[in-house]
Amino acid sequence: MKTRQRIAGVSALILVAVVLAGCPPHSKLYRGFSEVEQEHFNKASREIFPNDVRTDLARYRSSKVAWPGFVTDAQWLAKGDGFEVKFKIEHHYYDWILDYSIQKEKIFLSPRGEGKLETSCPSKPGQESQVLGMVGHLVIIYGVPLNVEQGVVSLTCDFASTINRKWVRTDAFDYGRPGEPVKFLNVPGPGAGTVLKKNPPQ
Repeated sequence: MKTRQRIAGVSALILVAVVLAGCPPHSKLYRGFSEVEQEHFNKASREIFPNDVRTDLARYRSSKVAWPGFVTDAQWLAKGDGFEVKFKIEHHYYDWILDYSIQKEKIFLSPRGEGKLETSCPSKPGQESQVLGMVGHLVIIYGVPLNVEQGVVSLTCDFASTINRKWVRTDAFDYGRPGEPVKFLNVPGPGAGTVLKKNPPQ
């Protein structure tokens, strides 16, 4: 079976408008869609997962992670003189590959992941409708684990990158952590030949 290679720094929640269309067929490593996100991406470990933190929180309290998942709930709350958004997130495995081909979707998450996450990100006045509209969309949280309560891992929100659900698919590849086997679940559209036979990203 084939193995696929798989906000403290900001004053407000960063809502990233991602443009993923119009590129020739290729695959590349996800590194973020802004210079600020790239800095967080480069500093974060992608080899630490929520279950690692559940098993040994003390070990990872100072470790910066990058965890992707779908927003299941978003609350916009007043806090002191400002505002914050509290996210509930369902983690999904991501191989950190962007697949550019004929198919619309560019991010192929696994249908599986490592459970529930929570974080609170600073927000600004006027962002309430934008925040509440994020439910169901993909978010990548860069932060440090804080706590585990009833199986939910809380982490800081050093940076949050949101990606519209239309660019994401979860029914094409079933995979877990790096090095684990990949199961092909479905043919991902008219670009299947490129996606399934592509070379590892450069």
